[in-house]
Amino acid sequence: MRYTLKQLKYIDVAARHRSITNASKELHISPSSISAAIDALEQELDRTLFRRLPSKGIVATQFGTAFLGHARQLLKAHIAFEDAVSDQANTIAGSLRMGCFTPAAPILLPLITRAVAANYPGVSMHFVEGENNINLKRIDHNEIDLGLGFASELSDHIAFIPLFTAPPHIVVPFDHPLANRSVLSLKDVHKEPMVLLDLEQTRDYMFSLFAEDNLTPRVIYSSKSAEMVRSMVASGLGYSIFNLRPLKKQQYTVGDLVRIPLTSGYRTVEFGILHRVDAVLSKADQVVIDICIRLRDEGAFDNAVLGLNP
Repeated sequence: MRYTLKQLKYIDVAARHRSITNASKELHISPSSISAAIDALEQELDRTLFRRLPSKGIVATQFGTAFLGHARQLLKAHIAFEDAVSDQANTIAGSLRMGCFTPAAPILLPLITRAVAANYPGVSMHFVEGENNINLKRIDHNEIDLGLGFASELSDHIAFIPLFTAPPHIVVPFDHPLANRSVLSLKDVHKEPMVLLDLEQTRDYMFSLFAEDNLTPRVIYSSKSAEMVRSMVASGLGYSIFNLRPLKKQQYTVGDLVRIPLTSGYRTVEFGILHRVDAVLSKADQVVIDICIRLRDEGAFDNAVLGLNP
């Protein structure tokens, strides 16, 4: 089989954008060059890599998805090879694709990105947000290099580097009768209206907390946006449960909220870095991992969680 690394790079970028036009803008080449690379590979393989969707771009076929997974591994290996033989081995540069659990992204990614930029300005990071199980699939299919999420239902070929443990806490409106309590249990609030963060694994996790006490929450409102949930609680529409909190105090258009730790014993969530066990980590990948570990050891993530006072 005949192919070039340039062709593999073109189809990788095209698949990521699902658009030949947008890929050409990133690569600063003509769309026809990318189309020619796809056509040449499809002709060589005698298989279709992409389905062309009129006015909607392109989408990888089942065969194309598998082929892209192997191609991305080869591209990563090539980057690692170039890093190893570079005359400028002390200058780390490159790019990586990082997925993050959506509610955690605005809390954790700016902290990590700022530390990376301060220490390795040649490293660029491209982010994609989504539910944790979706990001695990992206890692599995080599669509992203690293993931930032929680350890849940991990397969044997996904590595997990723990960063911090996040116990659940309750948020209530600032004028709620329980707002002055130093600690709460779910028995204290389960009969009141709840505003649910309605993401698949988050929803299952929340209901499992109530099940530990043989309780059922009264879910009156729900949203897939953590910021929307916090705003609804602040306006007095109910309480909610989170594992993470913004690193700085937020202001809301209507009202305010108070965060109160849950009593001990409820299941916590462990956040960390995820990547394929068999992935060839580039220097850019490794410096991001090292930065996250350093931030962990310095306690930089401590303010993102609310635990019981010792």
